Amino acid sequence: MPIPDDTRDFDEFIQLVCNVMEAYTVAFLSYDPAADELTLRSHFSLGNTINPRVTIRSGQGMIGWVAKERKPLAAKEFSHDATTLKLYTTQEDIKSFLAVPVMDRERLMGVLTVDSKRQYVFTPKHQKVMADFASALARLAVRHERVRELTHEAACIDAVADVVKEMAASERLSHIVRILHANVGKLVEHSGFIFALKSPEEGVFNIIPAPAETDDDIKKIPLHLDQSLMGWVIRKNQPLNHHDVSQSQHGLNVGIAVEGIRSFLGVPMVVRREVIGALGVVGSKVRAFTTADMKILSILGSIAASYVAGAYAYGQSLISRKVDTLTGLGNYLYLEEKIAELDGTHGALLALDIDNFRKVTDEFSVAAADAALVEIARFFHRVVAQEGYVTRYYGDVFLIYLRGHNREEAGIAAQKLLDLLKAKHFFIDDKHVIFEGKIGVAFYPRDGKSGGELIKRAFNALKSGKGAGTVAVIDEAMKNGTV
Repeated sequence: MPIPDDTRDFDEFIQLVCNVMEAYTVAFLSYDPAADELTLRSHFSLGNTINPRVTIRSGQGMIGWVAKERKPLAAKEFSHDATTLKLYTTQEDIKSFLAVPVMDRERLMGVLTVDSKRQYVFTPKHQKVMADFASALARLAVRHERVRELTHEAACIDAVADVVKEMAASERLSHIVRILHANVGKLVEHSGFIFALKSPEEGVFNIIPAPAETDDDIKKIPLHLDQSLMGWVIRKNQPLNHHDVSQSQHGLNVGIAVEGIRSFLGVPMVVRREVIGALGVVGSKVRAFTTADMKILSILGSIAASYVAGAYAYGQSLISRKVDTLTGLGNYLYLEEKIAELDGTHGALLALDIDNFRKVTDEFSVAAADAALVEIARFFHRVVAQEGYVTRYYGDVFLIYLRGHNREEAGIAAQKLLDLLKAKHFFIDDKHVIFEGKIGVAFYPRDGKSGGELIKRAFNALKSGKGAGTVAVIDEAMKNGTV
C-alpha cells in the first residue's frame, strides 16, 4: 500500500545547508538496504544539470564509498570529471567536494554531499558542521519514516476492517482461506502468501496453498515444524522477520514456488494461548518487510485465528448433526449426503430391523440395551467395512448402503449379514444373547435418487418381510417382493 512521499521538509533543510556551506550543490541520497543502493531524495543546486533519477550502488564512486564504509570523505582539490559523482548529467567545474554518512545510530539512512566551484580546503570546522547537519538530517529522516509507517498503518487498519467484515459474514473455513488469499497482498506487499493451519482432527500442521470451493476441497501440504521458518514461528509462538533467507539454515517449505525469495515474514495465529496456525509472506528483495508490516500481519493473524476457530466449531457442529450420539455411526443426514454424492453409480440401500430388541430393555435395562446397540453398530461397521456406509436410523433400525451392488449381489450380501448377526455371540451382563433381524432393500438410482426416496422404498420392502432372518426387495414395478 504505497504512501506518497512529502519532500518539502528535506528541500528546506538542504537549501539551509547550501546557504551555510556556501556550496554550489547540496544533495541528500537516501539508502535502500534491500537494493543496497542510494537514490536522490532531495537537492539544491545553483545549476540545472542534476540528474533527478540518479541511483548509486553502495561502494560505487566516491559517494558509494561513503555509504559502504560509513565514513566521511573530503576532496580538497577535486580534479575529476564531475559526472563521475553520478549527480551531474554534464561536466561542471567542481573544485571541492565533501560527503558524510547520515546515520541513525548504527543504521545508514543515506549520504549528505556538498560541493563548490571555489578552491578551498574543507577544514575540520566544516566537517564538524556537516556532521551536525547529517545528525539533524538523520533525525528528520527517522521522523518522516515514522510518519510514513503510521500513515501506512492507518490505511491498512481501514483495509483490515473491510477484511473483518468479510470474515464476520463467513462460517466456512474455505471462505476464510479465500478471503485471506485475496486480501493479504492489499495490506503487505509480497511475492507469495503462506497460510498454515493445525488440523483439529489430526493435530498436525499443514500449508493451505490455495483457496477452495468447499471445506472438503481444501488442499493440504504437511508442514515440518523443525525444518522450516513457518515451523519456527509456530514452535516459538513468535513473529519472525527474516531479512535474508539465503543466509538461513532452515528451508522455507512454504508450498509455493520459492525461486528468488530473499525475505520472510511470519506471525503465529493464537486462540486461548494455543497456536492454531500462522500467516507468512515472502519477498524477492532483502529486507522486504518493515516493522509496520509485522504489526499489520500480526493484527490480521489474531483476527483470522478467532474466525478460523469459529469456522472449526461451525464445521464440528455440522458434523455432529450427522452423527448418531449413541453409536458414533452416521445418521440419516449423513447417509443422505453420501447418496447425493453418488452421481449415478448404482448401489443398494438396506433397512435392517433388529427383531424383538425391546426384550433387552424389558429383561435387563435401558443402559444395557444402549450398550448392546453400540456393540451391534460396531459389528455392522466391521462387516460392511469398505463396501459401503452403516448408519443408525432410530431405535434398533440401521440403514446400510452397499456401493455397486445389483439385485442379486444385494440379496446375497443382506442374507449373509443376517446370518452373521445371528451367529455372533453377544453378552449382556455376562448372559449370552442372540440377535436376529430382517432387511428391506431398495436400489439406487432405480428406486430413488435421493436418500429420502430410497429410505421410503427400503422401508416399504421391510414391511413386506415375513419375519426374522428374511430379506425383502422392492421390485422394478415398485411392488414388494421377497427373495
